[in-house]
Amino acid sequence: MNALSAPTAGLSENYVLDAPDGSRPFNATAIESDLRAMWKRAGETDPSKAGAIYRAALSNLVVPLDPGLESKLMPVLVDVTRRHPSRLFTIEAGVAPRGAGLRARVGALCHRRNGGGGLVCCEQVIVQSDSASIPLIPSAIRSLLIGDLPTVLLDFQPEQDLSWVSELMDMADLILEDSCLNESGNKRGVWKLVEREGSGKVHDLAWARLAPWRHVLAEVFDMKEYLPALKTLRRVEIGFAGTGYPPPPAWLFTGWLATRLAWTFQGVDRGEIRFRSGSGDVTVVMRGTGSRGGRALERIAIRSDKPHPLEMEITHKGRDVTATIVTGTPGARRADVPFGYREFAACIVGELHRHAPNRSLEDAVRVAERLMSEWRGE
Repeated sequence: MNALSAPTAGLSENYVLDAPDGSRPFNATAIESDLRAMWKRAGETDPSKAGAIYRAALSNLVVPLDPGLESKLMPVLVDVTRRHPSRLFTIEAGVAPRGAGLRARVGALCHRRNGGGGLVCCEQVIVQSDSASIPLIPSAIRSLLIGDLPTVLLDFQPEQDLSWVSELMDMADLILEDSCLNESGNKRGVWKLVEREGSGKVHDLAWARLAPWRHVLAEVFDMKEYLPALKTLRRVEIGFAGTGYPPPPAWLFTGWLATRLAWTFQGVDRGEIRFRSGSGDVTVVMRGTGSRGGRALERIAIRSDKPHPLEMEITHKGRDVTATIVTGTPGARRADVPFGYREFAACIVGELHRHAPNRSLEDAVRVAERLMSEWRGE
């Protein structure tokens, strides 16, 4: 990182350092010149007044912004750059007036260093286009990538099969998707992308959000008292926020259970999913709780039969840092246990730091795809 002196006015935890001239017709050479000039101006101020600026980049982070999600996503991106500094490319495709062509401007996102002592800043390039110039976006982004850093595509476009986004995927080392963006009941291409490209390149943030549930359940059955009940499990109820068609996390959780416990799919009957385990039939039921918790899971209930009976319910709400476990059989108990809830930005950064293929996700996706098709009668 190169130390530069900080500007003296308007500093805050999140501070747009420089974008004095607004957008201009896209020219890669001019954009790089603007970035150099921005840092030069920052270096001309007195470092004793605000501390040093440390320019940092661990990756090229490319983010097409859907107009319907932009206001919610930008604060998340600010937090992502705080946790994982990157050259950030935000793309607003088709928003410019007709005839405006492809345009760009530069800026920087800065954050106070832990313990003080100046700011850590990363560059931002904002790319806008009119409708006719959308096909030019991938080549424009490619011309500004920092060559020795990995390229990450954060693809939160609800609409799939956009050719210009596909080009961005081809140049990316890592693609972060979120299957929770699909409309209820409509199959989205995220899981097909995981199957085609592999989980080393494509990550689904819906799976990352399931990590606390998987960990809590695994810790429960790590206890010798409850472990035998896995073999006699007969019914699983999955409660999710809202109503209607089950969201992707419910399907992924079911797929994870089925693959981990070697269940064989038998069919769907009136909304109940039937499996066969080594000891008998297993039924999985997914129901909405009616709450306003987005598309998150809120409840997992388990029942096992003799000779190892177990009745257990695990619940979690919103951003609580604990989950509640209530056991009816073999003995009445209630306990609050740690629940590793993570903000959206933390989920994203966690996936940025994971590079190995995720076989558990791949297995869960294969089962989830089949279950959804059977549920809809395809």
